[in-house]
Amino acid sequence: MKTIKYILLLLAASVAMTTSAIEDTLTFVRTDGSTVAFSTSGLTITYDDFAHAIVNNDETSATINLADVDYMCLGEVEASLKGDVNGDGEVNIADINAVIDTILTGDTNARADVNGDSEVNIADINSLIDIILAK
Repeated sequence: MKTIKYILLLLAASVAMTTSAIEDTLTFVRTDGSTVAFSTSGLTITYDDFAHAIVNNDETSATINLADVDYMCLGEVEASLKGDVNGDGEVNIADINAVIDTILTGDTNARADVNGDSEVNIADINSLIDIILAK
């Protein structure tokens, strides 16, 4: 499954390198919600056994551990704190309440899928509790 993810990241990076005139930033969004962005000016990406991406552009060079990457996108992405379901910059009981509200109302709130399994349910509440207790 990881190999498929890495191949998809490779394809997205290839698109980013060929469409630099459309968007000027390639952003890696990590599994913890943090982001790292690179200018697409002079962008090249190489892969080390599909475990790491070596990103070079006109400004910098960096190695990205692909196991820590949730997804990549063209353009800027606002960093978010994993588990911050209500978007207030903190992970606390209010986020648990927000997940419960999402479950009860059937609303779509991508941030409520804390464990990343594409479903919002009790498992996301358990993941939030783990995040809160790990503080």
